[in-house]
Amino acid sequence: MRWRRSGRRPPVEFLIPGGFVLVVVTCAVAALALPEGTVRVITMAAAVGAFALWAGNPAAALATAATAWFFTTGFLVNGAGELTFSRDDVIRLGAFVATGLAGLGCDRLRQVHGSRRRARRLMRARADPRRRPVLSARRRSSGVRSSG
Repeated sequence: MRWRRSGRRPPVEFLIPGGFVLVVVTCAVAALALPEGTVRVITMAAAVGAFALWAGNPAAALATAATAWFFTTGFLVNGAGELTFSRDDVIRLGAFVATGLAGLGCDRLRQVHGSRRRARRLMRARADPRRRPVLSARRRSSGVRSSG
């Protein structure tokens, strides 16, 4: 995956299907392994937040939150694949969206903290008295002699 080595994010065309696959797998695991409805909802919300933190894309995070709500309401809460729109369902949708936005916020904080850390490291490297001048190193390695 070329975009991961370069530090860039995957394009949204990969993130939205990836979020869908994550939701389907998490829903299947939660349906098989967890007996209670509330624990299943918390598991799905945690998956949405983790995906939003990893993806760092608002469109992908919100699409994953909506997909998680569909699957949770249809298969984990109601059990028959039937979508409802009661007060509890609206609260659950809000929880998924809030979890996705919290994951995006954590990702943004991580980016800001990382950029500050890189800037401090660069400034310390520039101020290091043991650091050789760049031009003298280039002159020696290129084979150019000084005329002095």
